[in-house]
Amino acid sequence: MSANRKTSLCAESGFTLIEVMMAMLVLTVGLLGLLQSVSISYEHNLRNRLREEAVGLAEEQLNAMLSHGTLTPVTTARRVIGGVDKQFVVTRRSEAAGGDSDKLTVAVSWGFKNISTTHEIYTIRKGD
Repeated sequence: MSANRKTSLCAESGFTLIEVMMAMLVLTVGLLGLLQSVSISYEHNLRNRLREEAVGLAEEQLNAMLSHGTLTPVTTARRVIGGVDKQFVVTRRSEAAGGDSDKLTVAVSWGFKNISTTHEIYTIRKGD
């Protein structure tokens, strides 16, 4: 007498533990790659915001030099960017540009991730 052995439908459907673990591994690797790209994009965004703040600060200081004459040669300015208090070093110079003109220069320096960056602007002012 031979007995036909039947398996139930629910025993054949579904995933094994190994398949679930492999799927979780693939998903984890993908999410770690996504997390790395988010971190890189945040860093680039912060660098751009620091540069924009430095440009605005340099223009503000140059306008102050034009309206009030020369100011203190080196000062620091603090700005809150991305919830972090950042320090900018502002350097002002005035030098003769020939004739009765002066070259006014403002340089703004800041650091980010142990890298120092400087943005410099200048203008020529005709003497009185």
